[in-house]
This record gives sequence, C-alpha cells and structure tokens, in this order.
Amino acid sequence: MKFLLSMLIVLLFISCNGQKNKSVETKKPKVYTDADIVTSSLIDKNGTLWFGTSTEGLYKYVDGKFTNFNEINSLCSNQIWSIIEDDKGLIWLATNKGLCTYNGKIFTQISLPYIDISSEWYKNIYPTVNPNQANSIIQDKKGIFWIGTSGGGAYKYDGKIFENILADKGSKYEDSLHHNVIQNIIQDKNGNIWFASMSNGGITRFDGESFKDFKNNNGLSDTMVRYLYQDKRGNIWIGTNGNRNGGLDKFDGNTFTNFNEENGLCSNNITVIFQSSDGKIWFGSDRAAICYYENGEFKSFEKLAGISIRTITEDTDENIWFGGRKGSLWRYDGEKLNDLTQLKNE
Repeated sequence: MKFLLSMLIVLLFISCNGQKNKSVETKKPKVYTDADIVTSSLIDKNGTLWFGTSTEGLYKYVDGKFTNFNEINSLCSNQIWSIIEDDKGLIWLATNKGLCTYNGKIFTQISLPYIDISSEWYKNIYPTVNPNQANSIIQDKKGIFWIGTSGGGAYKYDGKIFENILADKGSKYEDSLHHNVIQNIIQDKNGNIWFASMSNGGITRFDGESFKDFKNNNGLSDTMVRYLYQDKRGNIWIGTNGNRNGGLDKFDGNTFTNFNEENGLCSNNITVIFQSSDGKIWFGSDRAAICYYENGEFKSFEKLAGISIRTITEDTDENIWFGGRKGSLWRYDGEKLNDLTQLKNE
C-alpha cells in the first residue's frame, strides 16, 4: 500500500513538472506595411459587417468573429476597393479585376469591358495602375449599377450591358489622352448620380437625362476629388486631394462652402466622409489625421491621431468602425477605442 502511494506521488510530481516545462506557442503579430489597407466597409441588411482590403481580400464580421475570404478560397481578387449590397441581398465588390459578386456561397467574377488607353508615357509613369480596375460601385434606386474605374471613366451596367461614360472628362495628360479616374460615386436623395474625378474632372452630376460638371469656376476648391457624401440635411460634402487651395467643400444645392486647415479642418486631404447616428460628420485623411464636424466646428479625434483612415462605418450597436493603412481596424463605442487589427487574423 505504501509502495503504491509512493509511486502515485512520484508520477504526480513528474506530471506537474512536465506541465511546467511545456512551452506554449504564441502567434506572432502580423507585420503590416502602408500598402496593406482596409479600404472599404459595409453593414448589410442583416447587420453583418464586411471589410474590403488592398491585400488580404474580404473580411466578414458577425457575432464577434472574423471570417476571411481570399483568392485561396475562391475570392475573385485580394484587392478590393468598394463594397455594396444590392436589392436582392447580393454582395458586390469593386476589385482590380473588375467586379465580383457573392451570394453567400459562391464568388462570381464579372470583368469590365477592356478599354485600351495605354501609352508609353502611361506605362512609364503609372506602371502598376490598371485603368480597367473597378474603384467604386453603387446601385441606384432603379436597380442600375454605376462603376468607377481607375482610368477609363465610369460604366452604367443594367446587369447585361456595360455603357462607358465620362472617359473623356478631366485633364489630358502628356500622351494627349484622358485617363479619368472615378474614385467615388453616390446617389443623392433626389435620385441624381454624382461622380468624383481624381483626374481634374471635378464632380459630375447626372440627373437622368444630362451630365453637368462642377469645377473651380463653380466654387469647387479642387478638381481632384476623392470622396462624396450626402448628409442627413441633404448637403453634398466633397473631399478633395488637398492640392492648391483645396480641402473640403459643402454643396447645399446652390452654393459651395470651402473648408481647409486654416479654419479648423484636420487635413486638406480627405479620403472618407461619414455621418454617424449622433449627427457628427467624420472626415478621414490619408495624411494621418481625422476629425469630426459638430455644432459648426471641426474637432480633432485625438484617439486616432497619426493614423491614416480610408473607411468609416457604424454597426447596429452604434459602434463606429475605422479602417486604414497598415491593416488597421478600430472600433469606437463613444468612449473606448479598441484595436482589432490583429484580431481579424486569429
């Protein structure tokens, strides 16, 4: 009996000692660079969050868990620039390979018609830019899709036929060709479609019959436009690249009001605009600054100072999500800011 008890004590000691010496493997944080960007976001009709990235493909966030889709598991492209949900619940992605749809089970690629606007000058200056890349996408109230490209203007798509538009807008470059980059598209409350040109085309409004351009002579501060957003009062906010005297413009339907760093704006470069449910209008920048507009003044959001922000959205619990360079993804509940950058990789 004493022998058995002694053996049991020895085995217990060996077991405990082995557990102490057992190494625990920890996962190393992923190293991100400025090329790794959370580019776009969407909250769908079911409250599910989606995040597009420039290198990691697509993330789905539901019930506190991230699911990643990439080219290894059938995603059309790892480079995503815009996300929408259509009137049938289908997820659409604007990618460097055109469009990609997701029905909850299968990804389907839809290539844009190829437009050859290449030249020796273009190849030397922009060797990595694909002019047929889809930068932005919306679906209007009639079910028509509008797609912005990275050099070929825009497309109107009825689900069957692509119609190229705005390809000859903006500046002519050294090769005597237009390379109109449509960075962003929105539809306003009156049904007008607005297009933002990064190729000095300013903004263009389509009322269903004709196109009207707005440039410096109309009151726009900069003709290189990155982002468009309509607030709850119906004002159109225009985020520019921040060249010359450019910055942020507000269009009330008649006149433009210009804002820049001299009157409190956090950066003249505006990459994203979003109004949260509390009425604040948020402005993100690629120059590592973020602020919001409230009660007639701009206020810097110091909690994210030094972070380049490219997308902002709000979930059903009124948490605000910020995505940007270096793979960054943050959630803000109004008081605490949580960094979820590495969590999405677990």
